[in-house]
Amino acid sequence: MKDKLVILLWIIFTVAVIGVYIKLANFNPVDKESILLERISRLELKIDSLNNKKDSIRAVIDSTHVKIITNEKHYQERVNTIITQPLSVDSQYVSDYIGRYIESHQSYFQ
Repeated sequence: MKDKLVILLWIIFTVAVIGVYIKLANFNPVDKESILLERISRLELKIDSLNNKKDSIRAVIDSTHVKIITNEKHYQERVNTIITQPLSVDSQYVSDYIGRYIESHQSYFQ
């Protein structure tokens, strides 16, 4: 009778241990709300990162736009200077250019 009682207690203990193990294995302390909050937090960090990149790109675009406007003004000033200068200055420039070309290629013209 004592052996049967020991075996019965052993079976009850084993079943209890297995039951507790199954219960703990299925126990998930992290609920869906905390998972969603963690994902939202990661997405907010990503959004902040993208906003920073967008702001830096806008700054580059703005500085490039200013440079384009400055270059366009400089170009217009040069074009106006070239167009409005007298013909004698143009002819002097061409004759100076031809003279420099001849001097640099003197061996070809001898």
